[in-house]
Amino acid sequence: MGSASPHSTQQIEMTSTSSISAERLTELWQKQMAGWELARHNFEALSEARKRSIDACGVSVGVQYNPGRLASVSSKPQIQQSNHCFLCRENRPQEQIGIDYTDEYTILVNPYPIFDRHFTIAATTHTPQLLDGRMTHLLDLARCCAPYTFFYNGARCGASAPMHMHFQAGNPGYLPIERQWRNAAKSEIASLPHAGLYRIDGLLRAVFLLVADSQTDALLLWERLYHALPAIPGEEPMMNVVARYEEGQWVILIFPRRKHRPDCYSATGETQYLISPGAVEMGGVFITPRCEDYEKLTIEKVCEIYAEVSLSPEEITLICSQI
Repeated sequence: MGSASPHSTQQIEMTSTSSISAERLTELWQKQMAGWELARHNFEALSEARKRSIDACGVSVGVQYNPGRLASVSSKPQIQQSNHCFLCRENRPQEQIGIDYTDEYTILVNPYPIFDRHFTIAATTHTPQLLDGRMTHLLDLARCCAPYTFFYNGARCGASAPMHMHFQAGNPGYLPIERQWRNAAKSEIASLPHAGLYRIDGLLRAVFLLVADSQTDALLLWERLYHALPAIPGEEPMMNVVARYEEGQWVILIFPRRKHRPDCYSATGETQYLISPGAVEMGGVFITPRCEDYEKLTIEKVCEIYAEVSLSPEEITLICSQI
């Protein structure tokens, strides 16, 4: 996502929870490719983006060179103005059409994509990026639009628009974590008749897994985890969330964070890596807007970044004891 200039009123379709679907998202993407030159150009460029994979102890991590994401990587979490917010309806370009999802959100094609199909689900009102009270919306979207993968970035955890509440969605299977969690070592923390909460180890960063076939049970365990995570008074716990609905159940991966950006982000010279981890990076794909970072990123640096921005194993153990 990036900045946009104000234009005239956009085309908006209204839809209910029951009528939104993966097909509707795909149709929206197709319309935007036909009618929005900027988005079409950026998606075409993405298809030619340089990509590679690196591996450590059997854990694969992808690297994508994507200069179009420079604005997102450089976003400042303290900015709160609405008059320049590119997710507010009055500031979107005329070519950007959307689908109103209930009266809470508008589904938009992200014109600065990471995924082959990349969407932003923006709140209809200009309100800060906070997940509290909105997990049910994320679960509804994941179920109705399966198999698309949905994710949330905390305001200080990679959100490119921390001033405006939004989710994002991309085509399934792109993030390595979507496959890796199945064979990873898991320890049960808590369970209900139709949901289980687990700690995952061995994936280089801290990960919680919530699996449920009941939304009610999923939300109950989510609340227990949410309130156990460390947080600055008055602020939301730092985290990224990835959610999918598959085989009749929700699979929710939560990455608890201790830090917004690694020290290498603000370093100078050859020691600098312009990497600001969000859900995509925590999910296993590092987006590098500069070619030099793409070429020099090693698995050792990936492990270092994960260790620096994630909660430590000792902190995770303490959280588990409190749930």
